[in-house]
Amino acid sequence: MSTEDLTVTQAVAYAVLYALDVEAAAPWKAWAHIWLKGDDRTASSAQMAAAGASTPTAKSAANAARLAAEATQLQTEAAMLMSENRNASWQLDQYELRNEQCLGAVAESIRMGSSDGTLDTQSPRSAELRAKVQKEF
Repeated sequence: MSTEDLTVTQAVAYAVLYALDVEAAAPWKAWAHIWLKGDDRTASSAQMAAAGASTPTAKSAANAARLAAEATQLQTEAAMLMSENRNASWQLDQYELRNEQCLGAVAESIRMGSSDGTLDTQSPRSAELRAKVQKEF
């Protein structure tokens, strides 16, 4: 799946929705629904979800959510430093790195969930999920 036309949040939502199709663990599914509603997108809740995932697809999706939350925190820290006329270069570099890692985890989640180990870009389900995240996130 190419994430070029998706925001980081949309890409994570895609991975979470994709993983919901294969994940059986009820606690992970509960976390996923909470994350998708936007009620708890903290790194700590995503880390706990990854630890409780029963499939590699769900674990990678939760890891992507954790990395996205960490990126958001770094972006907030950078904004605070810049508002105080302080150097925020490290935070901004780490923000970019976390976003890159996040998109890598999204791709890994989708590869692990596909039947042939490739990125699922052509299936009807892929198109359905892409449309959903572009509309809702």
